[in-house]
Amino acid sequence: MLVALLLVIIFLGIATFLFYLEKRINKAEKKLKELESVKNQENKQ
Repeated sequence: MLVALLLVIIFLGIATFLFYLEKRINKAEKKLKELESVKNQENKQ
């Protein structure tokens, strides 16, 4: 019983961390795309 509870806690911790990481990666990708579009607009001018 204790081992199962411990495994559930560890699994939830890992899942939470991956969700947090996914949000940060998505935010970084959006920022990168914005910077690339600004750079491309500057190069066209």
